[in-house]
Amino acid sequence: MGLFLTIYCIIILATGAYAFLTSILNIAYFRKMGKVKEDDCCNENPLVSIIIPARNEEENLPRLLSSLIKQTYKNIEILVINDQSSDGTEEVIEKYEKLDSRVHGYKTEPGLVISKHGKMNALLQLIPYAKGEFLLATDADTQHATTALSVTVKMMQKHNLDIMSGFPTQLCSSYMASVIVSAMMFANTMVPHFFFYRFQFPQTAFAIGQFILMRRDAYYEVGGYGCIENAVVDDMGLVKLFVKKKKKYAFVNISEEVACYMYKKGAEAFHGIERSIVGVFPAKLYIIPPLILLVCALMLIAWAPLILLAAVILGYYNPSTLTILIGWLLFCTAWFIGCRNINFRKLVSISCPLSITMICAMYVHGIYRRLSGKNFIWKGRTI
Repeated sequence: MGLFLTIYCIIILATGAYAFLTSILNIAYFRKMGKVKEDDCCNENPLVSIIIPARNEEENLPRLLSSLIKQTYKNIEILVINDQSSDGTEEVIEKYEKLDSRVHGYKTEPGLVISKHGKMNALLQLIPYAKGEFLLATDADTQHATTALSVTVKMMQKHNLDIMSGFPTQLCSSYMASVIVSAMMFANTMVPHFFFYRFQFPQTAFAIGQFILMRRDAYYEVGGYGCIENAVVDDMGLVKLFVKKKKKYAFVNISEEVACYMYKKGAEAFHGIERSIVGVFPAKLYIIPPLILLVCALMLIAWAPLILLAAVILGYYNPSTLTILIGWLLFCTAWFIGCRNINFRKLVSISCPLSITMICAMYVHGIYRRLSGKNFIWKGRTI
């Protein structure tokens, strides 16, 4: 037990210190990437094609389209494809077509299956209509600040990027949904984006499908969505493809420019985020041993104070075991800083142990679904 506590102390302290340092350096990197000026543009006004797949989005589309037509960046076309909706999505599209000539509506062809994944099938049918130098793939449940395109296009041009994604503000109506969605902080706390921007590897490329801005010519050069048929999640598959093909990528903080109303309830968030987590890691049999170790390690970090209390009760306390609490505090502080940096509420930001527990539960459950042949269901379709 004494040896276990010694090793545990070292691991917790090292992990906490790493997470804290990584979070601070990531925030510095995000701020540096986000500093753009008017003269940073090498091409003053390129056309941006905004591509939006919409399946039963009658409630969300008005908010999104209203925010897009108010952009300070005017040279845009807004392409919306109605993906076999059964609600009033088509009527909303027609309304905004009449309201602004830059809005263009399309429909997926019922018998045309380019991809077995519904969203990618819709995007593959929509993108050929895009004429812009840049393509912005965004979701119907997002809302964009009036400066969103002006800022992000300048970032693309200043840093000579081929593809860019980032953290939007996540707006959930329930506490548990917010805690589950804050699982994305694992990518901010443990993934050194500042390092992987400089040294780009496909395995570490990260994206959020709510906002992916890319150069149209680069998209066609790498093959686009048509080349990631086996990807569990389209956003991760696409950005990994770009980096594999030697295209320049960056993951940034866009929380001041884009917000997303993705999940309302905890259960909905659980099943949605687990799909994304499994998309990051392969669902193979050989993943089970390291998966068990990873889950155990995360739980040991999340609930370190309880383990320390148990050690004290069992009589194994010594002054060195306080490093467990120090490491835990460093990790939770890093989590808090990361959450607040992308506008999570304070109550959610201090819920690190619960969020880490939910990450473990989603990962285990998601891997189980994949290995047992149970597919994910999204927007009423099997993935």
